Amino acid sequence: MIKAIIFDFGGVFTAEGSLRKFAKAYAKKAGCNPEKFKELVLDNWFKARVNKISSESFWKNLSVFLKTDAKNVRSDFIKFFGFRQDVLQFAIKLKKNYKLGLLSNHIEDWLEEIIKKRKMRKVFDVILTSYESRLAKPDIAIFKEIVKKLKISPNDCVYIDDMEKNILPAKMLGMNPILFKNLNQLKKELVSAGIRISDFEKTNKARLSKAKK
Repeated sequence: MIKAIIFDFGGVFTAEGSLRKFAKAYAKKAGCNPEKFKELVLDNWFKARVNKISSESFWKNLSVFLKTDAKNVRSDFIKFFGFRQDVLQFAIKLKKNYKLGLLSNHIEDWLEEIIKKRKMRKVFDVILTSYESRLAKPDIAIFKEIVKKLKISPNDCVYIDDMEKNILPAKMLGMNPILFKNLNQLKKELVSAGIRISDFEKTNKARLSKAKK
């Protein structure tokens, strides 16, 4: 029986999830070499997400390359990825019946700002990040850690992520993984997994009833 639902952050709660897309778009806007900028973004992100460098160093290193202000880069970066409020509202509804976890590869100052602004600590029973644990998905160790913190068996939880490479270790551990594409698809797959989603089920029944007439 499913007792907990664990969400990824980037690409699930954000409208965009690809660092490569950001790098390509921003390099074009800034008039710099897209391949070099992409390498810089990825290299610094992989270090910052596990606290090998600080969030401040991440923004500074990008801004030095772009020859612009770090605050502007940070603002543009966060704006590019956006936020899906509808997914958060959906998670709040799920909280009535299930434990919720947030498992994210991220950099500290950006994610902590969103967590505080959106009051996500009131929504999630456990938030486990790469910068806190110094582990990053797809390392199976970070999946084991969040299951331990939630005090559940891997078999009793659903794991949601937009990246295939992060689905595999979750499946290996015994979780019930869902590859996220959009909110409607997620709701359908959760219902198939036996998750109670009253408003979605009512809407579906109404549609089916209407189709039969």
